[in-house]
Amino acid sequence: MRKVFNIESMIYVYKDDIYKLCLKLSDNKIDADDLFQDTWLKIYNNFHKLEEQKSVKNWLYTICINTYRDEYSKKKRWLNVITDFFDSKIKHEVMESQSLDIDETESIVFNSIEKEVIQNLIKDLDEKYKLPIILYYYLDYSYSDIANVLKIPIGTVKYRLNNGKKLLKEKLKSI
Repeated sequence: MRKVFNIESMIYVYKDDIYKLCLKLSDNKIDADDLFQDTWLKIYNNFHKLEEQKSVKNWLYTICINTYRDEYSKKKRWLNVITDFFDSKIKHEVMESQSLDIDETESIVFNSIEKEVIQNLIKDLDEKYKLPIILYYYLDYSYSDIANVLKIPIGTVKYRLNNGKKLLKEKLKSI
């Protein structure tokens, strides 16, 4: 039997999952907060359609991704560059203030650089590759869940994941 939700209990149960997705999609807290708010507004406005859905979480993720596509994917690129600059500056200041031994600091720096490089490469991918990669690798969605959220066949999900990985590998080689 399916759980019956009211909007308050749904927010309580799924707010963290939706916010994590917002952070992955938008790559900064300010845009993530806006996306999070816009997503919940759309959920509230379409709450009457929930009973038609098989999976509540997939329905919520679909709304979040569609909101991202509608509102946030067309932002100007230079805004991301400015945000990255300030994020990097803050990270650098925090790293300098830490009193860690050299090996541990080196490891942290290399890991954070690696993550940042990969995240930037993913951010630059075409959306048809970026969304499946985020859902699969960052949010641990299965192929079928991704197919349901993006409303594409499972074979297309596998194809896009495979091609997305190939594109990332090529970009990594060129760095």
